[in-house]
Amino acid sequence: MFRVSSIIFFGFLGIISFAQQSNSTFSRNFTIFNEKNLHKINSDIHSNIKPYLLSNLDSNFTSLAGSWLHRKWNKEHFFQVKSEDYSLIVNPVIDLMIGVENNSEKTVWNNTRGIIADGKLGDRFTYYASFLENQSVFPSYITDKIVQKSAWIVPGQGESRWSPDSTLDYSMASGHLSYRLSKFTDLQFGTGKNFIGDGYRSMILSDNSFNYPYLRIQTKVGVFQYTNFYMEHMDLISNPSEQFIYDKKYMTLHHLSANVSKRLNIGIFESIVWENRRNPEISGFDIAYLNPIIFLRPVEYSLNSSDNALMGLNWKFKSTNNSHIYGQFVIDEFSQPALSSGEKWWGNKYSYQIGGKYFDAFSIKNLILQLENNSARPYTYSHHNSSQNYGHYYQPLAHPLGANFNESLFFIDYKINKWETHFFFMKARYGGKIKNDPTSYGNDIFVSNTERPSDYGIEMFQGNKTNIYFSKFTVSYLFNSKTNLKLEMGLINRMLNDEYEKSKTNFIFFALKTDLFNRYYDF
Repeated sequence: MFRVSSIIFFGFLGIISFAQQSNSTFSRNFTIFNEKNLHKINSDIHSNIKPYLLSNLDSNFTSLAGSWLHRKWNKEHFFQVKSEDYSLIVNPVIDLMIGVENNSEKTVWNNTRGIIADGKLGDRFTYYASFLENQSVFPSYITDKIVQKSAWIVPGQGESRWSPDSTLDYSMASGHLSYRLSKFTDLQFGTGKNFIGDGYRSMILSDNSFNYPYLRIQTKVGVFQYTNFYMEHMDLISNPSEQFIYDKKYMTLHHLSANVSKRLNIGIFESIVWENRRNPEISGFDIAYLNPIIFLRPVEYSLNSSDNALMGLNWKFKSTNNSHIYGQFVIDEFSQPALSSGEKWWGNKYSYQIGGKYFDAFSIKNLILQLENNSARPYTYSHHNSSQNYGHYYQPLAHPLGANFNESLFFIDYKINKWETHFFFMKARYGGKIKNDPTSYGNDIFVSNTERPSDYGIEMFQGNKTNIYFSKFTVSYLFNSKTNLKLEMGLINRMLNDEYEKSKTNFIFFALKTDLFNRYYDF
């Protein structure tokens, strides 16, 4: 059975990845039509840790007929060298987009150029590197977030420079080295992103934020998969000169996944976030948190610290070969007596997710439906020490809305030959900041939770009640399945209503791009 499920899995990965790439791509649009095999009842793959490790994947390269330009555009990698002992694959990355924001008649555009290289050395060592250079003029609601809230940080893509014509200039580099220590254990060190869960969002760890340095150790024995993460993040600090500076903070995360049966997978996790300088005696990565198998909460107590600890679980149930349901539950702080009392204590901080996917829906090949609901209580992921929030570069490490929200998502994906359509709808409600009021109502995880209005009577959506409606529809034609090069046309509609204003964005665009990365602009 293991051999059969491995064939299914590696066949899938051969489609979604570069031939020797040590990790699969994050792009939902790239993977969604090939993802079904991961969730079949007889598959023993742990699908809740992304990107998937592909260290031992080897696929035969077949020469393809046609002119050089035709082959490179439609069928092949741009450059490839392969032997028994080593390989190298190089592909260009482009994202050329132009569109119009109807409400302001603003021309929106994007110009991304980049390169991706990956390969292997021997049977155990693989590598990956990418670099993207970008210039963009975003729709107004994204620009407002970058300028007013995010300290010039483009969501998920790092710090930017501003030019007089409202163009944002930014770049992003990522890379990693992977080594198979044994048939049970893989080690990876790099700068990039990670994701835990089976949904579109993750309440545990998502690819929403900017890249960060990390060490990942993944061990699979029988029905168990155990993953250790050691990460370095940056925390935003405002100084008296009103300039933004950053200080380091660190996180350790343990995740244990178990295939309880052919249909049911359950994962449990724990994490600790601590600042660079907790006290004068401690600076840097605390070696007490390096132990890969110890429970982190007792270590925190033994250090007499008040680091930010989270724990929880995720699960997936395969109802059929074509459908499954999934979920997550995260506890930041929790008191059962306080919950039972009905007094709505502020410290009952938790979040959850529930969702489902239906592949080949209603017996229609390549029709995929997905539903998902996410919610987080006020002050979840925050901390009394704002330097120990669950964020990186002023972006949440879990959900892009932070906390004190409820969100519902709906996807329709369909593919016929080389044509793809994607429809996405999101409805969310959260309690935001009230103008001229320094009080924290639990949405902004980067504000100290000591700024709360009270200890009891904490309600969902307290503060400035805000409603968001977001929809996106795209039609694309796939040129090259190796690099996911496609020509795309799309329409975005966004409405935001709060207690102070109503705004509406209609945006139509055309793009030529290698669709390899998730970009979360649905906020």
